[in-house]
This record gives sequence, structure tokens and C-alpha cells, in this order.
Amino acid sequence: MKALIVGARTVRQGTGPFLAAALHKLGVEITAVVGTTAGTAAEAARSLQGSLGINTRSYSDLAEAISTELPDIVVLCSPWQYHEAQLRLVANGGCHCLVEKPLLWPGSEGTVAEVIRQFESKGLLLQMVAQWPFALAQFDTLFGPIPDHIDTFNMRLSPISLGPVMVPDAAPHFLSLLQALVGPGECQQVAIEQSGQERLSLHCQYTHAHGCVQAALELQTVTQRPRPAWIDINGQRAERQVELPDYRQFLSGGGRQVALPDPMNQVAADFIGKLDHGAETDGTLLMSLQRNLCTLAAAWPN
Repeated sequence: MKALIVGARTVRQGTGPFLAAALHKLGVEITAVVGTTAGTAAEAARSLQGSLGINTRSYSDLAEAISTELPDIVVLCSPWQYHEAQLRLVANGGCHCLVEKPLLWPGSEGTVAEVIRQFESKGLLLQMVAQWPFALAQFDTLFGPIPDHIDTFNMRLSPISLGPVMVPDAAPHFLSLLQALVGPGECQQVAIEQSGQERLSLHCQYTHAHGCVQAALELQTVTQRPRPAWIDINGQRAERQVELPDYRQFLSGGGRQVALPDPMNQVAADFIGKLDHGAETDGTLLMSLQRNLCTLAAAWPN
């Protein structure tokens, strides 16, 4: 397979270089990168060549890159403000797409549904980057199998953003875990407690086909890596630990610690595995996440 990476530099918290490396390890040919300008695109290409030995071309225009390179996959790691136009170009180009969170922001439900339909109508796979659900296997190792009935779910994340932007930056992780645990659902009775621009506590009831989960997301701005994070399922808490400088990750809880495999490798392997098995876009899951993200963001106090 051939892939094109949009946003292959880590300017603030970008995952482009890590997904490029993960796909490269899986045998995917990274044929080109796309940047905001010719200069930043060339810089990204030089970085991939220097760190990974990937020889790739650079573009500052996504439409030109798609029409010239004819990739099978486009990985969108650009800022979410650009996603709508870029997703339309990718779908029109007949490419599968792995897109960083959030899928599209801001955007009406109708616009999001229309973009998703563009991929569905062509039998293309559109999938959002969601690495936290892959940590559930390590949670199982720490505490035993996760029960079918989830009463409570709590999460702590540390975005680098401030104020209302923290919600679209971090809440997709929270929602992706709820979906992984109990399936699609709806966030109801949402309340946000805000402490300045750097801290908030978000509470909701996540109603799904088999019941409801009392859920909470704690956010506090942290600019330096590693950033604190933990998940708590039915009162059992597992904390992410990071060893520098190699950024080796672990999950610890219940007096034990287990290695947490590189999440970008798992995201990439899952995406390629789905393509190998002919998977197509799960529009129901994507729309559920988008609706809930809008619901959570709307609860921000004025």
C-alpha cells in the first residue's frame, strides 16, 4: 500500500511522524508528505529521511499530492480546523483515511454526516485515531477481565490546550473508551465544573443499549511531557507511566505494572488490518462520537 501523510511534523503535539513510522514498519510505502507551505513540507520530508530512512516527496497542496501520487491511504494529522476540506479531497480522490481527533470541528451534524457518506458511498474506510482503547488489554492484565456491566468510568488527561478547546482536544479519547467498553451511546445530564482556563471536571451519564454509565473526565493543562493520565473502571484505577528519554509506556494499578505497547503502532496495525479484511466506514460509531462531542462542548459554562 502507498500512503500520504498530512502534517508529518510534531509542532505541538502532532502524531504524524509516529504514524508514519508505524505504517513504515508495517510495510506501507510513505510516498509523500503534505505541509502548510513548501518549506514546512520539505522539512517534514527531511526529518523522515533522517530519522527513519524514508525517502519521500513533499507537497504544499493536498489535491495535487493525491492526483500525482495516487495513494491508497491518506493520514490526516493536520489541525482539526482544516479537516472538513481535507476529508472531502481525500474521499473525492478515492483514498482510505486515518484522521486525527476530532473528526471534524466545529461542524454541524448534517455536515459531518455528509462527509462520512462520501466515504461510505465509495466503500472507503474512514477511521479516527483512537489509541486509548488499546490499553484495555493491559487493564485486563492488571485487574482481570473487565466486567460486562460498567457502572462508573473516570478518566484523567492533560492536554496542552486551555479553556473550551480542551474539550475537542481531549474528550474524543474519553468517548472512544466509552464506546469500546459499552458501545455507542448518548451523553446526557452533562455538567462541567471549571477552575480557571487550566482545569475542568466534566460529568455525564452515558446511556447505551444495555444501561448507563456514570462517567467523568478530569482535565488539567500540562505543557511538558510526559503528561499525567489514568483510567478508572468500576473503581479500579490504572495510571499511565512513562520512562524518558525513550518514552517507554506502562500501565500500573493494583500494585502491579505492565508494559503498554506503542499506541501508534497499534492504531496503525488495526487500520491496516481492517483494510486487509475489507472493512468499511462505521458511520454509526463516528456519528455517535461526533454528537457526543458536540453535547459535551455545549456544556462549557459561559
